[in-house]
Amino acid sequence: MTYNRITLVFPGQGSQYAGMGKDLYDEFPCVKELYDRADEVLDYNLSEQCFRKGTIRRKFRHWDDLNKTVNTQPAVLTTSYACFQALQKTCKDGKIELEIALLAGHSLGEYTALLVAGAMDFKTCLELVRKRATYMTELGSGYPGAGLMAIIEKDGDLDYDKVANLCNNYEVYITLKNTKKQVVVGGSKRQLSEMAKELKKEGQMATMLKVEGPFHTPIMKPAADKFKKELDRTRFKIATKPIVANVSTDAIVDPNHIKQELYNQIFNVVNWRRTVEKIIENGGDLMIEVGPKKVLTNMIKDIDPSIPRLNVEDLESLENTVAELAKQQ
Repeated sequence: MTYNRITLVFPGQGSQYAGMGKDLYDEFPCVKELYDRADEVLDYNLSEQCFRKGTIRRKFRHWDDLNKTVNTQPAVLTTSYACFQALQKTCKDGKIELEIALLAGHSLGEYTALLVAGAMDFKTCLELVRKRATYMTELGSGYPGAGLMAIIEKDGDLDYDKVANLCNNYEVYITLKNTKKQVVVGGSKRQLSEMAKELKKEGQMATMLKVEGPFHTPIMKPAADKFKKELDRTRFKIATKPIVANVSTDAIVDPNHIKQELYNQIFNVVNWRRTVEKIIENGGDLMIEVGPKKVLTNMIKDIDPSIPRLNVEDLESLENTVAELAKQQ
């Protein structure tokens, strides 16, 4: 099979793990240079946060550090972009044409997509992500009684309208439309807990997520308004490839559209399911997840199992993906 419309997709917060990116750092000078640059821009050792595993006791303490939003978001962005750099370099060395038609990212991953599309440089992107993470965390800390909860339908597709009605009843919000079987809702933890009891009676799984705030709910709008000042100060370029946006699900390239999307994304629903469906409707026939773990790969499988999926997160997955791409040459 020949793939004519390759889409790269980039993961968001929640895909992090201790040791991510280390084998690529050891193998590729361009990746080492990227992590070193991140350490310099952030003025702390991000690479050590990503790579260090340590003893069991230290590992859990370090894991807590890596899981803090202010650390997680720069770490996942840098690691995902490092995976892209390794993919690009390997394809170039192997004289393999990596023809990318579309890009997309899940929440934070949208920044990686914009970076790959040339809408901004690495330093600008990393500094924006640090500000985003800081403002989101600051506002989240003011709402300790609010959080997020994942709802999963084990058998068949989730009844979205039913979930939406329950959200209205319990005065909480849908925040992530991930797949046919999973959505995430946010708001008062007490209300979410009551909603979970009703859902579990009907056979649905409802799990509270370990996050530092009610991300992607209207509660976050003050953080978005604060972040908007950073966006207004940032000079974006026209993207070289269309990015299918999380909120509008439009394919965007224009700097004004990009700024509006990044602003809206903080306090509106991330519609990943519709993003993937839009990519497929626009001819996307191969999706490559570039970044730690395979969270998006599994989501895409649930949305449309007929779409081929590859991923790049380490040397092994990189080699497998490049070998598959080489068959198309």
